[in-house]
Amino acid sequence: MVLNPNWPVLETAWGPMWDAGGGLVPVDRWCEVVPIGSLATGRGRQYALDQVQAGTGSMTLPNTDGRYDPDNTTGPFAGRIRPFQPVRWRAQWPPTPNLLRGVQATGGDSGGYPLGTLSQGTDGPRILTGTDPAGGALVASGTAWQGSTVIAMAVPASAAAGQWICYTEQPAVRPGTTYTVQLRVRNVTPSTSVQVAAGIRTLTATGTAATTAAGSTVTLAGSATAAWTQVTVTATAAATSAALAVGVQLVTAPGATATVQIDGWQLEKGPAATAWVQPGTWYWITSQFTERWPAAWLDGGTRGVVQPSSVDAFALLSQRTLRDVLTEEIYSHGLRFLYALGDPQGSGQVTDASGTYGPASINSSKYGKGSVTFGTTITATDPVSGIFAGSGTVCTVSNSSPGTNLYASASFIDLTTAGIRGPANSAGDWARMIAFRYTGPRPTAGNFASLWCSLDRNPVLYGGSALEFMIDSNGHFALIASGPTGDRGGVTINAVTVDDGNWHLAIASYRGATRALTVNVDGTGTGSILAATRVPTGLVSDSIGAEADPARGNATAWNFKGDLAYAAEWDSYLPDQAIFDLQDAWRDACTGDSTDTRYKRILTYAGYLGYYDVAAGATTSMGPAQLDGIDAFSALQAVVDTEGGAHWITGAGTLTFRPRTARYNQLTPAFTFGERTDLGEWPYEDCQPDFDSTHLGGIVEVTQATTGQIFTAIDDASVQAYFPRSLARTVNASDPLECQDAANYLKSRFAQPSTRVASLKLHPSAVPALWPICLQLEQGTRIRVMRRPLGAPPISIDCFVEKLDWTMDDRGEAVLIVQASRADTLVYGRFAAWHTTLKVAAAVGATTITVNASQDTVNPLAAQLAQGQSLVLGQGTANAETVTVQSVGTTTAGWTSAVITLTAATTKAHAAGDVVCEPLPAGVTDPTAYDAASAFDAVAFTY
Repeated sequence: MVLNPNWPVLETAWGPMWDAGGGLVPVDRWCEVVPIGSLATGRGRQYALDQVQAGTGSMTLPNTDGRYDPDNTTGPFAGRIRPFQPVRWRAQWPPTPNLLRGVQATGGDSGGYPLGTLSQGTDGPRILTGTDPAGGALVASGTAWQGSTVIAMAVPASAAAGQWICYTEQPAVRPGTTYTVQLRVRNVTPSTSVQVAAGIRTLTATGTAATTAAGSTVTLAGSATAAWTQVTVTATAAATSAALAVGVQLVTAPGATATVQIDGWQLEKGPAATAWVQPGTWYWITSQFTERWPAAWLDGGTRGVVQPSSVDAFALLSQRTLRDVLTEEIYSHGLRFLYALGDPQGSGQVTDASGTYGPASINSSKYGKGSVTFGTTITATDPVSGIFAGSGTVCTVSNSSPGTNLYASASFIDLTTAGIRGPANSAGDWARMIAFRYTGPRPTAGNFASLWCSLDRNPVLYGGSALEFMIDSNGHFALIASGPTGDRGGVTINAVTVDDGNWHLAIASYRGATRALTVNVDGTGTGSILAATRVPTGLVSDSIGAEADPARGNATAWNFKGDLAYAAEWDSYLPDQAIFDLQDAWRDACTGDSTDTRYKRILTYAGYLGYYDVAAGATTSMGPAQLDGIDAFSALQAVVDTEGGAHWITGAGTLTFRPRTARYNQLTPAFTFGERTDLGEWPYEDCQPDFDSTHLGGIVEVTQATTGQIFTAIDDASVQAYFPRSLARTVNASDPLECQDAANYLKSRFAQPSTRVASLKLHPSAVPALWPICLQLEQGTRIRVMRRPLGAPPISIDCFVEKLDWTMDDRGEAVLIVQASRADTLVYGRFAAWHTTLKVAAAVGATTITVNASQDTVNPLAAQLAQGQSLVLGQGTANAETVTVQSVGTTTAGWTSAVITLTAATTKAHAAGDVVCEPLPAGVTDPTAYDAASAFDAVAFTY
């Protein structure tokens, strides 16, 4: 493999074996393509408040033989050229012949992975095994072939010939290229013998074998001090190759269990093994998905090219339109059906929103009709807290003699007509849910009102299997179940009264293997074990709104009166968290989510299966999730706007969310760019600062999404200097003080213009030392750009990387254009009370307390607390009490604890670790940030 020492090993790869995969960028099984001409990629946002844009990429591939033509049915990738297949660009620096990652090549000495069992997570080492049930491990070794760690793989006696002992599928394969693999191996289990060989395998785009090759067989005699043996293999990847696996294989089944260790691993392009070398670091430039495959036939049709364009996962998310939060939560758990019952007025049937089942008819009792009508507005006795989060309509059922055992006229929703006859496997795992508002009288003693009922073929009067959601004579929800013999029992939620004219949500979840039954109403739940004789089987009917007995011609009793919505079922057991999430989504659309929780919730709803890195948000309580009709990407951006943070797709394809504090607390630049290399600055070729009014605003208006209330911050100096300029933002924070803080922050940030870096041109192909710097740059990285005007002092611009645009070509040219927004020119802080914790418990009657060090351990504690000062012991606990300081024990610089004498004995007991702090203002509970009057650009001190 011929290397250019001034150019990285560049891998441009495509995944014909993969599809969009929910936005997941695969870590294995790639095909290397060879672009001609130029290739380009860009990702990020323009700067400051601009919305992030989906990353894009483009390249040109030779296609004269039609290998990339989707209509070529005999080509090497026939049937596997599609939109939204993954592409990745990686670069190894410094360049080496070894195409493996450092952790693979060195047996764990490089890469930063811990010793122990190999983990294959987001950025795992991708050292795989077919023999070790535990997945193998990195272990320390004083006799490693190089370094001090090795790969250890178990080879059990049951292992079969041909299995991989250790392999990786991470490097991309270039069809038609010759590869050589070398490894050092040994068997460290005494009195055993293992026969192994180095192996190369490639697969076609459809997963069939393309190339299979094994090197010479080596017998490894087991010994605790076994020497290392080198194994090698050379093979040429078939023209149909789309994926590559390399490693060491088992040649014959072993006679006993052994442990094989691996070190000094190398994969290179070429016909023979060269000296092992530790590979350079692989950096990810971009990870995207093909979008279009435009082709062109040039030179009179004699030369074909294809120019696939690609986009990152943000583009995939922008195509997913979300539904209301409850519907999305329902779908996120694997749905069997959902009859939302929000069908339009005049409907004679109800439809399954999942599309699994056909419409269900409205049926009537043999004793006459009741009524089932649609298009009812959501209402309740308590119109504030008695309704649920929804803007649609619901179904109203009005039947005679509700809540009695009289056979009476009734109409009901007959799910049987849609082919639903109880849970798909009523003895297996299932869960059912229904929202309801009962407006009939409380059922008479011993009677019920039936919400949802499934029966077998036995007449109700003579027993048999049944599964029923009911309201009992105490106004409580009850789940009644009986088996084929008619043995009947139930679970009742006594803590919630449901016949109050308000809306309630009932969920039942059953695990067949253990007969565990959980019933939950409005977040209050109970669990029980369903007796084996009460497991309902043989169900043949399903009715909502009355107990309709199919064995007696739909004789109806225990009729329901009121409103209904969201009849759903899952073919799985729902754990408690899933039930709570459903209740939360139904009642208030997940009000109270932190921004990171809301962000991850939206990713789940959107069906995103890719890797993500979501840090904890600084906004801990959002308003209701308003998702209906919004695309997932815009919904994510709205969360970022509320947080005041940032999100992006990394070069490796990981969706990343960072809170606003990530930039507040990033105070020093990772890199400085300028002409003074003697000062550690990295050279740029062109810098284009901009000083404009794009985001200048002296009148800031922040709208709280849930209330429409506007919070204003005005900078008079800005208005006077630049004319009244408005800047608007909508945030979904629950706390109005946080909305006001957002307005104050934006005023602080944008009342005056600041210089940004519209373009910083870095030219690593001209300055090779720039390669590792350019390849490390990521969105959100703080950098410093130096400018030195002639005859003037140096100018320093600190900023955050917002956009990265790469262009490269096949003539050895590579340029990176960086756009960056100005870092805040102020350093922020927050006001806190003096606070610490008790070092030891304080009993009732204590006159002294011992506390741990507070924030200031340089000055003596006596200089921080004065005689007569009040302190609160046990802040935030039921035992909180206020005491008065009489004196403070002597402390010196670096003190770790101190004794405080009180003017009076404590009246309550306090545990070690309880918070001790100054008294806080009314309504404030956090001593680390207590001053509610503090604002950006304001200073408030109290002495």
